[in-house]
Parts: sequence; structure tokens; C-alpha cells
Amino acid sequence: MIRTFILQIPCHRRSERSFLKLQKYIPLCARCTGMLIGILMFPIYFYMTPSFLLAIILSFSAQIPLLIDGFTQKWKWRSSTNLLRVTTGLLSGNGMGLFIASSIIWITSKSIY
Repeated sequence: MIRTFILQIPCHRRSERSFLKLQKYIPLCARCTGMLIGILMFPIYFYMTPSFLLAIILSFSAQIPLLIDGFTQKWKWRSSTNLLRVTTGLLSGNGMGLFIASSIIWITSKSIY
């Protein structure tokens, strides 16, 4: 069930950019693994979400390291490591989780009357 869910996630699944577990590669690259873990932590933000504007700023700021790492690697300015990929993925995923939680809180706080 979990493997089927993970295989639905769009990822290049390169083995040299994935983690090994019990002599098998995890079917997600290091960056996507970090993003998935970060996004799955979004329920925590329901208890400690800052103001909506600050949450939006933090959410988008958390994407900057991922973009820098991804593009400088794509342009072959430098090579990245799995530790850096999973770290930028965690930052990005937490930013997305914060965005999801703060958006839900903001939408549900608006009255319809």
C-alpha cells in the first residue's frame, strides 16, 4: 500500500540519488523523500501557525534553497550530495506543509455570512 502510494509520486527515481534500505533503493530520490517527510509534518502547523502573511512569506522563502540547489546542479555549476538534497527537500516540504495548514486555517476562519 505504501509502496503503491510512493510510486504514484512523480520523481525521476535515479538510483544514485536515492537512499539504500536493506540493499534496495527507496523508490524516491533524496530530495523527494525530504519533501514527502516535510509535507507529512503539516498537521504540526495547525498548532503553531503564525499569522497568514508571515506563514506565506516563510512558505515561499523555504523554497529558495531547493531552487538554488536544483538549478545550480542542473546548470552543472557544482555537484550536490544526498545530504544536501534531503535537507533542501525537508525545508521545501515543511514550507509546503506550513502553506497547506495556514491556508486551511485562513479559509475556515472566514465566515460565510
